[in-house]
Amino acid sequence: MTGSTFRRCPCRDDDGRPLRQDIRCALFAPAKGHGSWYYRLDVGRTQDGRRAEERKGGFRTQKEAAQKLAEKVAEVTRGEHRDDGRLTVGEWLNSWLVDKVADGMRPTTERSYRAHIREHLIPRLGRYRLSELRPAHVDALLRELRAAGKGATTIRRVHATLRSALATAKRRRLVSYNAAEDVDLPAVPRSRVKPWEVTELAAFLDAVAGHRLGALYELMAFTGLRRGEACALRWSDIDLERSVLHVRRQLVQVGHQLIEGPPKTHSGEDRRVDLGERAVGVLLAHRLEQDAERAAWGDAYAGGGLVFAREDGTRLHPELVTKTFARLARQAGVRPVRLHDLRHGQASLMLAAGVDMAVVSKRLGHSSITLTSDLYSHLLEGVGRAAANAGEGMVPRAQRPDAPILRPSAAGDDAPGSPAWADPQVRDGAPSGTRTPNPLIKSQLLCQLS
Repeated sequence: MTGSTFRRCPCRDDDGRPLRQDIRCALFAPAKGHGSWYYRLDVGRTQDGRRAEERKGGFRTQKEAAQKLAEKVAEVTRGEHRDDGRLTVGEWLNSWLVDKVADGMRPTTERSYRAHIREHLIPRLGRYRLSELRPAHVDALLRELRAAGKGATTIRRVHATLRSALATAKRRRLVSYNAAEDVDLPAVPRSRVKPWEVTELAAFLDAVAGHRLGALYELMAFTGLRRGEACALRWSDIDLERSVLHVRRQLVQVGHQLIEGPPKTHSGEDRRVDLGERAVGVLLAHRLEQDAERAAWGDAYAGGGLVFAREDGTRLHPELVTKTFARLARQAGVRPVRLHDLRHGQASLMLAAGVDMAVVSKRLGHSSITLTSDLYSHLLEGVGRAAANAGEGMVPRAQRPDAPILRPSAAGDDAPGSPAWADPQVRDGAPSGTRTPNPLIKSQLLCQLS
């Protein structure tokens, strides 16, 4: 590992080009303050085997340049040196996104990240050197987004994209710390889900029983499947004899394209969802109806094996499923809710039935049980009281025979031998030698001393 310091000035030749290193500026010798000092350090090899060099200038004296060089040498020796390869934030964000897509990023996530980078991050931060990005720059970004009228949720998502990109840069030793950490973010009030009550759900399911998508909505209501998961479900994913289905994929809309990919979360991939008797019956009846449609279309019927499809076997557009749900709900005369609220309704039914929160989280494919608890804890009305009573019931208590029973004394009850503290605080009179009890003093000893 080698390093050196040198001085350079901004002077140029007659053609306007910087002076070559072998040509000394005429002001170098007589003007000691002319130009500035630089350091040059060999920091190893790049990934493709080329020699990596770090160079930085702007120092007023050779001593300052030498001190900075010594610090950099110590960093390299300790393995703490970071080199961003002179990348800008914008260059790094684009490179990072290409790598994430190549590693299998979900299409919907890619679309969201790409929009954040293109519309917000590069216009405001893209010009900075990656190694020179500071928390103050990130704070300014957040303030600008708020001033532009962006909501708290959007701001937090844009910040999350930047934080993830910088975390990767830190792991690759391009930066020494993540400038997007430890910044103040706007609070997002969590809206409480309000799914249908049992009577409302029953009224809707009865109303759509004759519709060809009625089975889809009923299965979503009793399994908590997401819209995309239900649209991508195949008969090969279902074992009716064992009353179970497996969620292996989802159908999502990215722009004008429909893309089939893995479920939304890693914990939701290939998850097992047990089916109740009613759900099994709905699927059996739906399969018979689908067999009739297949026979009617003959060779023109698509052979994708989808559980829920159009009449010709081609896949349903998720947006069509949502719009049809809203129209059928209006026709049924029930309170308007979102299609996704069928999933929330399944969670509320299970929690009301006393199902453990961990089981509910696993069945829904949530990324963590914390998310499940945050979403649905308000639906557990009365559960906390029941838990308190159950906890108290675990401690057996026996009534002591000599334990006094605290109850108001009737007028004239002054049985001999009764404890003095059980007497009422106010009497007609007091025995000789004692003070009248003060009702504000609870201790009988202090009362006599007062």
